[in-house]
Amino acid sequence: MTGLPQHFIWTGHDFEPTAPAEGGEILVADSWRVREVQVCGLEDHLHRFFAGITAQAEHIGEIRAMDPAVLETALRHRLALVAGQYPGIDLFPRISLEADGRERRLILVARRAPMPRPTTSLWIPNYTDPRIRPTVKGPDIDLMRRLVSEAPADDVVLHDGTNVIETTTGTLLVWEKPTELVFCQATQQLASISAQRIAKFAKSQSLAVTHRPVTIQQIATGEYPVWFANTLHGISPVTTIGSASGEKLIVDHPKTALWQAAWWSRFTEVPRAGLA
Repeated sequence: MTGLPQHFIWTGHDFEPTAPAEGGEILVADSWRVREVQVCGLEDHLHRFFAGITAQAEHIGEIRAMDPAVLETALRHRLALVAGQYPGIDLFPRISLEADGRERRLILVARRAPMPRPTTSLWIPNYTDPRIRPTVKGPDIDLMRRLVSEAPADDVVLHDGTNVIETTTGTLLVWEKPTELVFCQATQQLASISAQRIAKFAKSQSLAVTHRPVTIQQIATGEYPVWFANTLHGISPVTTIGSASGEKLIVDHPKTALWQAAWWSRFTEVPRAGLA
């Protein structure tokens, strides 16, 4: 059995095994969790991936035409084969368009997924969002990884000096009222697939859903439940938010565990009492 990670390159009609690529510049990327051989919302990730390619067209230059439908079919097939080799193990694949000089290559890396993070600690740095392309996933991956490695927390809050944007790897949500879920909104942020899923489900539970700017002070007071979310870890409640001035404990949402269970059931299993 081939170990993990496994590397593949797009040939125009399939993902074929290849040696690990070194030194390439990631132009656009996307990643997600494969759980029990199932991928939830792969089409959403590929839509964001191709949107990133379009947004970066001038920087990327000429690339071979790709049929999204053909690529999605081949991607599902390849990931099913890899997942079948590791029953009971979640995968964390990443697809990326990379540059090696003038060459452009589409790479798939099938990696072992970490365990979902049940809670999250955050760090608010004294610098503002340093990304060069905040609305496209990929170009800033190495920078974001370095920022997290330097922080005394699970993730780092990206902000503009006043308002929260997101973290290096996910979106942030605030419960300022028991029946209103607020998504931190900013003009320069990555389109969040997890936020879309949670918002859609929240509305089905008769909860008010708001997208608006949220200040650093608002999330750091500790008075309101704050959630981190992405498609790797699902819903992960924030327990502490730290900064140079100290650390603050964040109040918990009473139904967090129920929401987390609903997320991993893809919102198909909901308590009769609901989650509102």
